[in-house]
Amino acid sequence: MEYSATLIDHFRNPRNAGMMREPDGVGEGEYEQCMDLARFYLRVRDGRVEEARFQAYGCGPTLAACSAGTEVAAGAALEELAEIREARIEEAVGGLPAERRHAAAVVARALQAAARDAMTRREVH
Repeated sequence: MEYSATLIDHFRNPRNAGMMREPDGVGEGEYEQCMDLARFYLRVRDGRVEEARFQAYGCGPTLAACSAGTEVAAGAALEELAEIREARIEEAVGGLPAERRHAAAVVARALQAAARDAMTRREVH
């Protein structure tokens, strides 16, 4: 199985891993077949993601995709993030082998859920 240098770098040097105190949005995604789980925390200012952090359990590609997902999310408008596609996450790690594409799906679902949560909280306040 061939992984890109970008994916390997994100796996070895994950960006933005860990919890966030008092996030503006939280979302999870999972892939039940192999029990991968990703949770994203968002800090939002003026409708854009100021900071994104993650916690994850899963294979190396999922952890790398989470790391890359935080970089993709940074600066994004919540409305854009709520519609993020798996292909955008896959692109951010330099591609994924077919048997590991679920990593992009887990991350995309978690980011979408976090963005929707932040939008809901914004409407309440």
